[in-house]
Amino acid sequence: MPAVGTAVAFVLYTVLSILMWQANYAPSWDLGIFTQLLDQYARGQTPIVDIKGPGFHLWGDHFHPILILLTPLYWLAPSGLTLMIAQAALFAASVWPIASLAREWLGVRGGWLVTAAYVFSWGLVNAVIAQFHEIAFAVPLLAFGLVWWIRGKRLPALIAIALLVFVKEDLGITVAVFGLVIWLRNRAETGAAIFLAAWGVAWTVFAVAIFIPAFNVTGGYDYSGQLTLVETLTAGLTTKLGTAGFLVLAAGGIGVRSPFILLMLPTLAWRFLGSVEGYWETDFHYSAVLMPIAAVCLIDAAARRHRVFAPFIAAIAAAAMLSQTQIELLWRWQAFDLNADQAIAEACRYGSVAADVRLLAHLVPCTQTFWIGSVGDTVPEAVLRRPDDVGQPVEIWAEERFGGDWTVVYSGAGFELVERGAHGAAG
Repeated sequence: MPAVGTAVAFVLYTVLSILMWQANYAPSWDLGIFTQLLDQYARGQTPIVDIKGPGFHLWGDHFHPILILLTPLYWLAPSGLTLMIAQAALFAASVWPIASLAREWLGVRGGWLVTAAYVFSWGLVNAVIAQFHEIAFAVPLLAFGLVWWIRGKRLPALIAIALLVFVKEDLGITVAVFGLVIWLRNRAETGAAIFLAAWGVAWTVFAVAIFIPAFNVTGGYDYSGQLTLVETLTAGLTTKLGTAGFLVLAAGGIGVRSPFILLMLPTLAWRFLGSVEGYWETDFHYSAVLMPIAAVCLIDAAARRHRVFAPFIAAIAAAAMLSQTQIELLWRWQAFDLNADQAIAEACRYGSVAADVRLLAHLVPCTQTFWIGSVGDTVPEAVLRRPDDVGQPVEIWAEERFGGDWTVVYSGAGFELVERGAHGAAG
């Protein structure tokens, strides 16, 4: 069961990733940002990520030192697709401990139901479609850490949970809450509980108060301004309650009886107190770290009662929620295909290129890449866009945006590549 579940997950997530890559599908600039980060690491440089803004130092944005572990993979295959396949492997790896514990505690039928509910969970599928993010590492660390702890494997569990602080700055609070949970379950674990609480809080404080501000142009933490209390807590209340309800269903309903459910609170707190509406919803990657927690809570609570009923609820909920994802990319990916390969190849001849979101990750390995929305006063050597997106020829748009004379050097598949000054002919 664990092997089958892991294999199915890896194939599903990898196929989705490859199809999105081939179609130049990108829901945000994030894959371009992380590709540029790895590209800098691979060159032995600090992560100056021009996609976020010319000269932007990504260490001043979030705290994710664990990402340096992907550098050898990027050396072997310098591509944004490498990051997406790495994420597929990390997500798939998290299936193994979940499926193993489910089979052991809930039997064959309950085990298969939990495994299916987890593999096809909306949190993981949406995260795959949102493409690579640093939380890819948190998902297996949580899955293995929780299962190891439940099985009494204290040292590996402590290591896995403790490593979460190097994935993203907010996860230190999740580590601290894990310390609280194990203390609530067993007062004899006070030593481990105190260690995790201190370790988690210390790293979050270090990241937010010292490390990130040291590299941030404003000397602060950009996301603190997005957190408010009364106003934002009540804003979008229906959406927030819906997301919370779907998480309860992912835990089979009965999962709320497990003390491990408290591990969801730090992530839900910053999301629901944040002023960004996307945080409140089930879309994107924000719920991926909650999926292993939901699955373990289900197993932990259902092992005592409702061994089949609770997993059945989770499986039905997962199937129903697939309609709220873009799983149809598996069979409709060609509808999103930009056919941009030739345009990208032409753009790679230039030292610097400004482009739209969907082309960023493809351009990063071959040229200095800027996003047209954050390029500021920097003037790139070339601009790659679609006239349909700007409502006029791209050379006119570039002249209005950057000044000077711009010339079309390539036109095809709906794209125009323009350069400042002429040394090529239209294709």
